[in-house]
Amino acid sequence: MAAVEREKRNRRAEKRKADDMSPPKRNIDENSPIILSFKNHQTELDSRHDKHERLVKCSRDVTIASKRIIFLLQRFPGCENPEQILKEADEKFLEVKECLKTIASELEGEDPFLFSRAYSPGVQEYIEALSFSHYLRHKTLISFEQVKASFEFSSDGGKDLDLNPFDYILGVADLTGELMRLCINSAAKGDKNTPFEVCSFLREIYDAFTSFGNVSRDLASKIRVLKTSMQKVETACYTLKVRGSEIPQFALAEALNSEVVVDRDHN
Repeated sequence: MAAVEREKRNRRAEKRKADDMSPPKRNIDENSPIILSFKNHQTELDSRHDKHERLVKCSRDVTIASKRIIFLLQRFPGCENPEQILKEADEKFLEVKECLKTIASELEGEDPFLFSRAYSPGVQEYIEALSFSHYLRHKTLISFEQVKASFEFSSDGGKDLDLNPFDYILGVADLTGELMRLCINSAAKGDKNTPFEVCSFLREIYDAFTSFGNVSRDLASKIRVLKTSMQKVETACYTLKVRGSEIPQFALAEALNSEVVVDRDHN
C-alpha cells in the first residue's frame, strides 16, 4: 500500500511540475483576420460537404428508381401488351426526372465537376434505363443529344443539368448487360429473331468502344464486362442456330443459360 501511495504522490508532483512549465494561455482575438479567414473556410467546407451528401442521396434515389424501370422493361419479351409496359416505364421516368431536377438545382452556381462523383452513378443508371427503353422501341442506340435533351428542365422552370459525355458512354456500356438478358428472355419466349439482332448490335457497340483506346480505368472495366456480355449472346445465338430445333420450348432458357456458363468456364 505504501508503494501505491508513493506512486500516486509522484504522479501528482509530476503533473504539478508539468502545469508549472506549460506556457501561459493567450487570449485569442476572435476578430483577427486569420481567425475570420479560417472560420469562412470552415463554413465553406461544411456547406460543400452537406451538398455532397444531399447529392449522394439524390443519386441513390435515381439509381433505385432506374433499376425498377429496367426490371419492368425486362418483362417486355413475350408480354401480351408491350405498349402498356412502355407506358408504365414512361410514367416512372417522370419520377426519376424529379430527382434529376433536384440534382440540377443543387448544382446551380457550382462547378459540377467538384461533385461529379456524388451523382454520376445515378446518372449512369438512368442512362442505362433510358437507352434500354429506346432500344426496345427503335432497335437503335439513343444518341448523346437525345439523352442531353432529357436533362433540360428550363421549360418547367427548373435548371438544366449538364450531361458529362463520359457518363453517357459508361451508361451505354452498362446497357449491354441488359441486352444480354433480353436475348435470353426473348429466346425463352420463342422469339428467334431478337437474339441475333441483339448480337449484331452488341458487336457494333463493342467495336466502337474498343476504338476509344485506354481512356480510363472505369471504361476499361466496362469494356471487359461488355465483351463478356457479347460472348454470352454469341454463345446463345450459336446454340439457337445449331440446336434450337431439338430443344423443347419450355427448356430453351435453361439450355441457353447452361451453354453460356459452360462456354464462360471454358474460356
